[in-house]
Amino acid sequence: MALVACLGLAPSFGSAQSTRSGFGDGLMLPGPSNGYVGLSLGKSKFDPDCVPGLSCDSGKAGFKVFAGGVSTDVLGAEIAYLDMGRIDYAGGSQRASGLNLSLVGTLPVAPGFSAFGKVGATYGWTETRSRAAGVRTGDEKGFGISYGLGLGYRLSTQLEVIAEYERHRFDFAPGSQTLGFTSVGLRYQY
Repeated sequence: MALVACLGLAPSFGSAQSTRSGFGDGLMLPGPSNGYVGLSLGKSKFDPDCVPGLSCDSGKAGFKVFAGGVSTDVLGAEIAYLDMGRIDYAGGSQRASGLNLSLVGTLPVAPGFSAFGKVGATYGWTETRSRAAGVRTGDEKGFGISYGLGLGYRLSTQLEVIAEYERHRFDFAPGSQTLGFTSVGLRYQY
């Protein structure tokens, strides 16, 4: 819902300027012509300690809604909501989601293409449910490190397709896990 609202307001920010500068121009974070919003869909990869003889999988569909801005042509910041999905675990399930704040560095690599890397922290909340004896269950919250790499391809001055791989550290009742997230998405610059 927030993404729809941001996309609905984005054209009004751009129309307030008489001249349009390129992606990354400007010194404010975020502001007209240097902010962006986006949505990515992908697959998460959990790393649970599976209990022999009980159901256990490692990956499910997930999504990310994000917004950010650039302060220079190469450096910016991004905030994101992540939903890593729910996996089968020890006769029950594990679920993870969180808020992420990252510094993002971007470099052009070819006409229309850019590469980016990010490092930051994720405040995650998880739940573990199981019917098996001896498996620790419950809800956990906490901070963990995050990092990732990606590629972008500019479709127009405002729209970019991105593909990325990220790692996020989450606390679970049975123990911490570093979850992977591979995704493809769209980023709209305003």
